[in-house]
Order: sequence, then structure tokens, then C-alpha cells
Amino acid sequence: MSQNSDDTPTGPIGARAAPTQQLPARAPTAPTPRWNGVRDLVTAALIVAAALLPWNLYFGIGIPGSNTALFALLIAVSVLALGALVGPWKSSSRVRLVLNAPYVLLVLAFVAFDVFETIRSGGTVHVPGGVGPGAWLGIAGALSGAQPAITGLGTEHEADDRSFSRWLRAAQITGYASIIGAALSFGFNLAWRITFAIRGSNGSSGFGKENVAVILTAVVYGAVAFVAVFVASRWLLRGTKAGRLATSALGLSTLAAGVIVWLLPVGREIDAFHGIAQNTSTAGVGYEGYLAWAAGAAIFAPRTLFGAWSAPPSDRSAWGEAARKGLALIAIWCFGSVLMRITDLVVAVLLNYPYSRYDTVTLAVFDGATGVLAIWLRRTLANTSGSARPIASLCGALATLTIARVIVGIMLAPRFEASSVPPNPVYGNNLAQQITSTFDVVLCGLALGIFVAAVIVGRRRRRPARRRPAAHGRGGTGPARAGQAQPGARVAPAAAPTTNFAVAAGGEAPTTVLSAPGASPRIFRAGESATRQMPAQTPGAAPKIYRRPDGP
Repeated sequence: MSQNSDDTPTGPIGARAAPTQQLPARAPTAPTPRWNGVRDLVTAALIVAAALLPWNLYFGIGIPGSNTALFALLIAVSVLALGALVGPWKSSSRVRLVLNAPYVLLVLAFVAFDVFETIRSGGTVHVPGGVGPGAWLGIAGALSGAQPAITGLGTEHEADDRSFSRWLRAAQITGYASIIGAALSFGFNLAWRITFAIRGSNGSSGFGKENVAVILTAVVYGAVAFVAVFVASRWLLRGTKAGRLATSALGLSTLAAGVIVWLLPVGREIDAFHGIAQNTSTAGVGYEGYLAWAAGAAIFAPRTLFGAWSAPPSDRSAWGEAARKGLALIAIWCFGSVLMRITDLVVAVLLNYPYSRYDTVTLAVFDGATGVLAIWLRRTLANTSGSARPIASLCGALATLTIARVIVGIMLAPRFEASSVPPNPVYGNNLAQQITSTFDVVLCGLALGIFVAAVIVGRRRRRPARRRPAAHGRGGTGPARAGQAQPGARVAPAAAPTTNFAVAAGGEAPTTVLSAPGASPRIFRAGESATRQMPAQTPGAAPKIYRRPDGP
């Protein structure tokens, strides 16, 4: 019998390593007070921060002339919401829901007030109050605190839980309300602006270049904003884990963007209304989207984020699908921004306004490059065989481009001359084109979340689940692998003595055919424990292998 590189090395049978066993899948983890405690701490922080931020253009800390009685009402509902997080009743889902219901009703009252103001003063110079980041954080904190204790993290059947299925239905209702509200807002604003363009500012019925510019701007700006709300709010309508992850990332980015735009001095240039969202119209994405995304994140994030993070690497494919959803939204908004910049250039040419071709082209190139990279990454993430490290690096580059878009959009945007009239203490700026908005800051946070998801997906690809090796030689049928112990055979210890073969004399007959296939080969050992020496042969002669006389 000859030995080559393909044969299994010989040695003591007892020294063979045990076959690699497949690691058992991580069992669904039971609820622990730590997870519920983290959720409650985040909820308390949201409730407290909401009281320190503006709720609309005419109410909130830092806004002159705010209603004192309304402040007292806000403090009262905040205390009730915080009271649901402490005490022995915090484990009761019904008590938590009842104590947070007044806070949700207060947020809805602000929305209803803005709708009333918008309809009453539609088409006039009066600016409705809108809904500010204080209400965004407030609705997120109230909905997060109203939910029962976290159970079943890491399982695949969260929707089967009765209590969570109710919250899923609430998220779907929120998504439908967001889409319908944005559509109605876009339609009403478009009708008012067309009416204003046809009648004219002085009541005349003429139709000229100014009328065309007003209608064209209203259609393009409103359509881009509505499409963004429609695409993102559809994630609330589906109960998939990828949709919940994408909604959670978008909602968290919305909350962070609202706080950043309001607190930074440059926030009034990023958004003309200083982060206080109006309805969906030519002002960009409206509060119909921001409120819905914040509410969706509050409903999904406590269970989905913790459950997805504690899942084994083989179950984290939803991260990649969630990243693809976010990339689609970024691409849609970037290409829409290119369309809005082209529209502004056309309007400036029609009305003989001063403009800069260089600045407009530069801004459009930034938007287009970001959109193209987002589309390419979305297609690349669909291919699971791609290299993980370059994809993660390009996702980091995408996040850098989204941040650069905001900076360049402020620096190169055309401006009016400084007015002698004192500006409003809350909103307003001197930008002639307000394309950059709070939603661009939201996309910056979303791009950072996509980068994190790409890193997680890359780790899952580099660490595949180990498989159990296939068994060989079951039941003694079929030939066994070389060096494999047979059932019932006596396994010698690792230090068992070996047998030395002597060198045969020269001129021996060639090796005959190996033993016929059939029974598995057996290894015979002597009964004594000492090493048995065979007679020495002539040195330098070729070894001879002896066969049984009954062989073929």
C-alpha cells in the first residue's frame, strides 16, 4: 500500500480530534428588566426634551408670546407620561396606556389646529403654526411609554403576540394617515397656488411668465415632497422586519435632525422655518411625514432593534434589506433635488432673476452623484456574494456626500440682499432658493444608519454558520475513511506503542492488486503492550508489502 499526499496520515487512533459540531442556534431570549429599563429611560428623556423644544411657530420655549396656560397643560400631561414609568403599576399595560393617552391627544390637537389655520388662511400671507420637533419627540415618548413590557426578543413570531399585533395595526393606521394627509395637503396647496397664479396678486385675471413660474414651482416642489413621504410611509404598512428596521432608522434620524436644526445657529438657513415643519407643500416634506416616522420608530424600535441585534449572524439578512430601502429613499430625494434645481434655473431665466450657472451646476452635480452612488449601492447589496469591506467603505462615502450636500447647499444657494426690516425671531432667512431643508439632515442620519447596517451585514458574511460534517460508514456498510475507527473496535490511548515494519530484501515480486472491495478493513494489534520488532532485513532494499494468500 503506497502513501501519497491524499492519504490520511497514520497515527494513534486515540489522538484523532473529535469532529466539529455545529453550534446550536441562539435560543430566543427571555425578557429581562434591563431591556425594559433602557426603553423607559429613553422614553423619559424624550418626554423631558419635548418640553424644552418648540411645538409650533407660536408656542414653545424660546418662542416669544407663548401661552402660559398651554405650558401648564404640557407639564401636566408630561408628568402623567413620566408617572407611567415609575411605581408598581409600570408593569400594567393598561395603566401605561391610560397615562400616556392625554399626551397623544395633545399632539393631535396641535395637528388639528394647524389644519384649521391652513384652511382658514390658505392662499394668504399668514403662516400657519406647523408642528415642531417638540411634538415629534413627544409623540415618540408617549407611544414608547404606552407599550407593555418587551417580550419575545429575537423571535421570528413577534407579530403573533396579541399585544404587539395591536401596535402593528396602529402603525399601519399611522402610515395610511400620513400618506392621505400628505396627498390632501399637496392637492390643497397646489389648488391655492394655481388660483393665486391665475387671479394674480392684485385680483387681475392675466396670465404671464410669473403665473407659469408659480405653477411650475408648486407642481415640482410639491410632487417631490409627496413622493418622499409616500415612499417612506409605506414602510409602516408592512410588518416585515426590514421595514421595521428602516422605519426605526428613519424615525430616529428625524428626531435627531429636528433637535439639531433648532439648536444650531445655522438651522434657520438649513430650513427657513427653523426645523418647525409645515404641511407638505412647496416648503418641502411636511409634518405628515415627520410625525408618522417618529411614531413608527417609537412603536417598532423597542422590539425590533433589540431583537435584531440579539439575533445570530445568520438571521441578520434583514439589515441588508433595510439598508436597500433607505438607499432608495436617498436616491429619490437626490434626483428630486436635481429636478428642483433645474426648475429654479428655468424660473430665474424666465423672470430675469440673477443666478449663477456655476453654483446651480455644482449643486446639481452633488445631488446627482449622491443619487447615483445610492442606486449602485442598492443594487450591490442585493448581491450577497459581493465583498463586504468595499461596500461598507462606499456606504461611508455616501454618508459623507449626504453631509456635504447640506453644507454646499447652504454655501452656494443664491441669496437676497439683507433687508432693513428686522427678521422674525423664529423663522425666515434671505435665501432665494430653499431647496435644502430639514429632510436633508434626516437623510444624513439615515445614511449613517445604512453604514452601520453594511458593517453588520459584512460581519455576517465573514462569519458563516458552521455546519455539521456528514457521517461516514454508518452501520458498517461501505468502505470507511482511512484512519477512521470502526464501531466496536478497541481504541488505544494516545500513547499506545506503534509497530515498526522491517525492510524487505531486493528482487521481490511487484505489488498485487489491493484487497477486493466489500468488508471494511480492520486493524489487528497484538495483545502485548510492548512494541514488537520484526527481523531486520538488508539495509537499502525496497520494502515489500505482504498480502493475504486468499486475495484476488
